[in-house]
Amino acid sequence: MAATVLERWLAWLEGVHPRGIDLGLERITEVARRLELQSDPTPIITVAGTNGKGSTVACLESILQAAGHRPGAFTSPHLLRYNERIRIDGKPVDDADIVAAFEAIDRARGSITLTYFEFSTLAAVWCFRAAGAHPWVLEVGLGGRLDASNCLDPEVAVITAIDLDHMEWLGDTREAIAGEKLGIARPHRPIICSDPQPPQRIAERAAALPAPLHQLGRDYGYASGDGDWSWHDDHRHYAHLPRPEWMGDAALANAAGAVAALTRGLPSLGVDAASVARGLAKARLIGRQSRAPGPGGGWLLDVGHNPSAIELLARRLAVHREHGRVRMAFGLMARKPLRVLIERLAPVVDEWYALSLDDPQSHSAEAIERALADVGAVVIGRGDAAGARQQLEQRAAGSDLAVAAGSFRVVEAFMQAGVVPCNAGGSSRD
Repeated sequence: MAATVLERWLAWLEGVHPRGIDLGLERITEVARRLELQSDPTPIITVAGTNGKGSTVACLESILQAAGHRPGAFTSPHLLRYNERIRIDGKPVDDADIVAAFEAIDRARGSITLTYFEFSTLAAVWCFRAAGAHPWVLEVGLGGRLDASNCLDPEVAVITAIDLDHMEWLGDTREAIAGEKLGIARPHRPIICSDPQPPQRIAERAAALPAPLHQLGRDYGYASGDGDWSWHDDHRHYAHLPRPEWMGDAALANAAGAVAALTRGLPSLGVDAASVARGLAKARLIGRQSRAPGPGGGWLLDVGHNPSAIELLARRLAVHREHGRVRMAFGLMARKPLRVLIERLAPVVDEWYALSLDDPQSHSAEAIERALADVGAVVIGRGDAAGARQQLEQRAAGSDLAVAAGSFRVVEAFMQAGVVPCNAGGSSRD
């Protein structure tokens, strides 16, 4: 089948810059200036952090829609289609809009080279401006201070939970990583921090800017109820808020941060308790502990790939094992700590399938199987997602749960193999 125009553009973007990751703002800032993207008065909410960015954006996007706004949301990576990265009013933009953005960026850049992600960031903002989206919600791709999204000035900076990830780029301590993430903040503009145990660097940097810091547990908070939850600050109390199925207890901190960003950070948007409730009821997220139908207890898909995300998954699986067995198909990118993550999951997984991902930058199925053998795990197979699906579904009985986890590439592979999350019609990220 012949490649579409968008597919040809994306293939070209893969090699247009000599490095896939080239942190720095000089090149993209100049192109944004030429496109006059920085002069647009639309308010921007930028979301940075290690874990919880996607769920925060999903909540922001849905609540804004419920409040009568038409938000633009930029996230990454995508699972099945590039268009998932750029959404307006909750819907992925069309190929033609993205191609028009790429063409405009290519004309404006002249001799300046841009990475794939830099092109994507500018394309998102170009599409938002062209469509009159309001406000814009940008998810940071890597870090914050030098991330492509930081070529624009946010009205509100949201910092989610900080963990050790991308240490080769951001530093090897939570304090150092927090400093990089907080690079998205601007003087005198609100910072919303939803990390329940924030590194001290966040408060220090906020004071130095200076910028008002709204900290979870100090300036606003939440409480989990029986099937619902509540949010509060010094002036408001929103009770009996709905909780989407994908929103576990830990994700409530992200939802609380989203509510704080809209009520405390941008009160001019007029988001009230009713809008919050309606938005949360419709919020969708694919890839973070997403349920999918299947034999036995069905499937659970999770893109989590760092220690904190794996810890959250392990807690959920521990609860499930009170009702049925857990079988996991596991794949991981090579730069992630294979043994550390497997050791955390091993006590809550009964049987494993070592996944082979179609990506040279992933751990091989053989390496995964060796790591599993080292911890005494029971391995029932090795191969691709289609083979894993067949084996795990054949063995399912009663309330047994089949899990596919470890990477965005894992969830992508299983969706292509026909394991479709129950909420796949909505926003497709975390």
